[in-house]
Amino acid sequence: MDELILRTKSFSELAGLTVVIPCFREDENLVTQTYTELTLLGAEVIVVDDGDNMDFIDEVNVISYRPHMGYGFAIKFGMRSVKTPYIMTIDGDGQHKASDVEKMYQVFKLIEDCSMLVGSRWNLKEKPLRWIGRKCLNFLASCIAGHYLVDLNSGMRMFRTDLARGYNAILCDTFSFTTSLTMSMVTDGHKIAYFPIDVKPRAKGKSHVRVVQDGIVTVYYILWIGIALRTRKLREWIRSLLGR
Repeated sequence: MDELILRTKSFSELAGLTVVIPCFREDENLVTQTYTELTLLGAEVIVVDDGDNMDFIDEVNVISYRPHMGYGFAIKFGMRSVKTPYIMTIDGDGQHKASDVEKMYQVFKLIEDCSMLVGSRWNLKEKPLRWIGRKCLNFLASCIAGHYLVDLNSGMRMFRTDLARGYNAILCDTFSFTTSLTMSMVTDGHKIAYFPIDVKPRAKGKSHVRVVQDGIVTVYYILWIGIALRTRKLREWIRSLLGR
């Protein structure tokens, strides 16, 4: 009887949460394992095949399209099917753990008026060039947002479904999706918080991030979204004076 109660409690642990996993050239078995762990905890899980025609078993809830459109597009495509009030995104490369999903969900509910909880990667190991680039982007974004942003582009984050959908039109379709979402929420005054997570090495293949190209796109979104949202009231006031 006690075992049955524990199983029932575990199954409802993540009720109200949908986990979106964007995938492109990832290990299907690894993604399936993560999918199973999260569904046993009570979460809805949507795996988005980003134009790669991945071969999953029938039990996995997969949505797909062709051709390959990018990391951010995959998440936004998956968000269309979400019916729960909260979304969490995790990467499909095995770096994120189901146990951290569970912890972040519980912490999110404890923080009053929290709009987004970001998994801060404290043990991230990366090449010097990427580390320098990431720190510079964090610094630039923090200055424009007016808040210190601990981890600007972590792929593991939980946020309110309705709020994120409201920014859909200005969110990046590629790697900078996380940056554009963070800048949108912070600049508009929504509360975000951070939770330390462990990240494991990629189980298969190499990162799809292009340091220089994606870095330039990230700078563009930091400046465009940050300045646009910060000057929105000023622009509205000017338009009112001009009678437009």
